[in-house]
Amino acid sequence: MIRTACASCDQPGLVTFLDLGESPVANEPPLSADTVDQTWPLQVAVCPACSLVQTVHVVPDKVLFGGGYHFYSSASAPVLEHQERHAGWLLATFGRLARQLTVEIASNDGSLLRHLAAAGGPTLGVDPAAGPSAVAAARGLDVLVEPFGLEVAMRIRDEHGPVGLVVASNVLAHVADLADMLDGIHHLLDTLGVAVVEVQYLPDLLIGNAFDLVYHEHRYFWSLTSLDAACRRHGLAVMSAQLTEPQGGTLQAVIGKPSGLNWPEHNVGHLRQAERWLTDPAGYRSVQGRADRIRQRLRDLVHEQKRAGRTVAAYAATAKAVTLLNWCDLGPDVIGYITDTTPDKIGRLLPGVHIPIVGRDSILTGPDVWLLTAWNYLGHILRQEAAYTAAGGRWILPIPMPVLL
Repeated sequence: MIRTACASCDQPGLVTFLDLGESPVANEPPLSADTVDQTWPLQVAVCPACSLVQTVHVVPDKVLFGGGYHFYSSASAPVLEHQERHAGWLLATFGRLARQLTVEIASNDGSLLRHLAAAGGPTLGVDPAAGPSAVAAARGLDVLVEPFGLEVAMRIRDEHGPVGLVVASNVLAHVADLADMLDGIHHLLDTLGVAVVEVQYLPDLLIGNAFDLVYHEHRYFWSLTSLDAACRRHGLAVMSAQLTEPQGGTLQAVIGKPSGLNWPEHNVGHLRQAERWLTDPAGYRSVQGRADRIRQRLRDLVHEQKRAGRTVAAYAATAKAVTLLNWCDLGPDVIGYITDTTPDKIGRLLPGVHIPIVGRDSILTGPDVWLLTAWNYLGHILRQEAAYTAAGGRWILPIPMPVLL
């Protein structure tokens, strides 16, 4: 489907400002090099009316999150660390509400929800991805294996009553029907209930040249301004907001029903003021040029290393890596392999460019140069791989501008 109107406010006139060519689905790595990956245009536009940034081509849910979906939260140590901290904050801040019922939308393999369940309150996960949901169920968690929306929310409320706490981490970027998702949250919440959402923060993405965070699973890129506007169309409002580090910059927002607001506003006015530049078309005009420059600079760096006789491999078969390496046209002729910690990915190929995915424990010393495709975890990875660096290993950091470390 090609968008002809904004997914949030339904106004026509979307302005495309970034085109990354054709790209495959990021989290469905093929097993065979003979596989011909289906690709879709990867373009991003902004709505002049409400400032929501969104992908132009919408790939169907059954393609993105079907049985072949291979993203598991628990495969990433930094993600696990963040989820444990986040769960602790949720329980400390909203423990009373969590005793009522906590619903996590996009619960994946249950690596966050298990902490909330262990605290003793009733929990329920909702996620359409069969593989990760099976892992969550094996952990003893209750999970509905289907997309969340108003119809699912009505069933949950009919069975369990109104919900005190909804958790939605990095899911508002993924939904096909945004109105259905927000209507579902509104219906599910008790009058004094809250939804705590985390989304990638658009200003950090733009300023940090993080165009590789654009892939088909990410349909929306949020600011506080666009998030609050979308919520208010569906009987909700942002009550509190803060910026955190995951995903190269994350907005964490507490959302509730205006009729039941009892949470002191925190940081909302300040952030909205700081985001005024996002309503100016000039804020988006340089994005394509910067992505083009990163593409050329990264290609030059990698090929320079190869011409010098050095081996180059990529570190982490992330969704970001799919966008980056396909956009930059860097395949197995120059990137020998890509390592990852997700068991389901190992032995497969990175979509599109078909670089072999291998486990970290199968590499004795590593290549001469690692291309760090999980750049948002730079500090964690450099500490983990300190011995490799001390032995003379080099790193290419691709974002915000490619550089050899």
